[in-house]
Amino acid sequence: MALLKIKPFKDQLFLLLLWLLLILIINPIGDFPLNDDWCYAKSVKTLFDKGYLKLYNWGEMTLVGHVFYGYLFTKMFGFSFTVLRWSTLVMGFFTILGTYELFRLTKIPRWFRLFSTLLCMMNPIFLSLSFSFMTDVPFYCLTIWAFYFFTKALQTDSWKPLIIAVFLCCWAFTIRQLALVFPLVWIVTVALTEKRNFKNIAKALLPAVILLVAHFLFYHIMESEGLLQERYNSKFNQLIERIKHLDIRLFLGIFSYILVCLSYLGFLLSPIHIYYIQRNRFKRDTWIISVYVILILGLLIKFGKVLPGLHNIWIDFGIGPTTLTDIGANYTYTPTPNAPMFFWWIITGIGVFSSIALLFRGISLGRKVFEKKVIRSEVIFSCVFSIIYLAPFLVAGVYDRYLLPLFPIVIVFLASYEINPLPNKISKYAAFVFLGLISWFSVCGTHDYLSWNRVRWDAINRLLDAGVPTNKIQGGAEFVTWYHFSEAKKRWWEDVTPVYTLVFSADTGNPIHEKLSYSRWLPGEGVMYVTYCASLEEEIE
Repeated sequence: MALLKIKPFKDQLFLLLLWLLLILIINPIGDFPLNDDWCYAKSVKTLFDKGYLKLYNWGEMTLVGHVFYGYLFTKMFGFSFTVLRWSTLVMGFFTILGTYELFRLTKIPRWFRLFSTLLCMMNPIFLSLSFSFMTDVPFYCLTIWAFYFFTKALQTDSWKPLIIAVFLCCWAFTIRQLALVFPLVWIVTVALTEKRNFKNIAKALLPAVILLVAHFLFYHIMESEGLLQERYNSKFNQLIERIKHLDIRLFLGIFSYILVCLSYLGFLLSPIHIYYIQRNRFKRDTWIISVYVILILGLLIKFGKVLPGLHNIWIDFGIGPTTLTDIGANYTYTPTPNAPMFFWWIITGIGVFSSIALLFRGISLGRKVFEKKVIRSEVIFSCVFSIIYLAPFLVAGVYDRYLLPLFPIVIVFLASYEINPLPNKISKYAAFVFLGLISWFSVCGTHDYLSWNRVRWDAINRLLDAGVPTNKIQGGAEFVTWYHFSEAKKRWWEDVTPVYTLVFSADTGNPIHEKLSYSRWLPGEGVMYVTYCASLEEEIE
């Protein structure tokens, strides 16, 4: 009897067990910050220790929802970065679940929605960010579920899913103000899919009215209480300034960002795109496709935007960011070995080729609109969302992690059209080989990222236990910011004199104080060093 109750949820149970297995394999334990999550954790710690909200002048987001979410976990389990990491892992699973349910809602066949969900789960950007306290995964989770309920509202003509979607948008807004674009997506979609009457106009405007009220209330409360960061909305201000001062460089930048974003979406969703191309057999366009791939690949090489060109999480042959300094005090991208440039040309070429599916799908959609044919509402919704969501980043700048919500939504845009027949054996084997390779890279890269950070902070703690003051240790960006970030002092990082420095390369000109080994699953030796500069110590003394 119990089995009969579980059977309808066997896919969801499989995804949960797989997620728990990934957590066990990668190991999230370690009381140390990653990337920018030191800043968000600092706000949680202030709330936990001192009982008041404080947003530090590092970020520019609304952030409050993220801080209180982390605080909820620390209230139950105490403050540590491990606890905060677990809070994101919980959100990570609900993101996976929301992705699967979205695919089911949009009537994607079971075999395809399960494969597509696994592809989104094993995305190296998503998997690595799930093992941090960055805002990307919680925002991604709320975005997917909001998209789910908006889609349900389109399909059922009901107010209930719309109200839930608006609630999720408000929650997402308390993490990032980018959620303000979601009502605009909804207005455009309703305008394109629904009849013009009072009820539909009210439905179209309701999310925008509520989100705008929420925005003004948030701003008023935060400003009156003196809680807004100095950099709040700086990206939005930058966006407006760039639009005001249009020039050829801005258009070239937008063009290059479009190409590289399409390449990311193309490569990381290659099996789905290539299957779409195979199903539609664009034989008459073979020469156009060939010229397009060669031309765009050449332009990306020229612009210096070959994959992974949006450096932040996926960095060369590894996952990061790697925030230790090299000889020139610049942040290195990844521990060696790095993949040869020719390898990245091939990867980018695959991304460019498979992204053709999106272009053909867009052309097909435009043709149907022109011919006034019936188009499924979720297809229009996914198309409008992708364009409006991505537009601000094309002007103000984009990191790879900003693309996360687009991956499942692009699948909805593509896979809800002529996808029912099973792929042939070659396509099936190629798809599973790709899934296996990307899963291997994501799991190994995320493991290595946490592994070297774990060893790095163990070495730092040994120095601190030996009585070395924090201002004599250059332990990387997260260490310096966690211990020395100051809102009162402009050049606070200059308080650190790198007597002891953690590096990946021993070739720094300073003697090695300690050689560190860490578990590395990707090719290459897992080695770090602590160097010692006696002359700097003498200067301080």
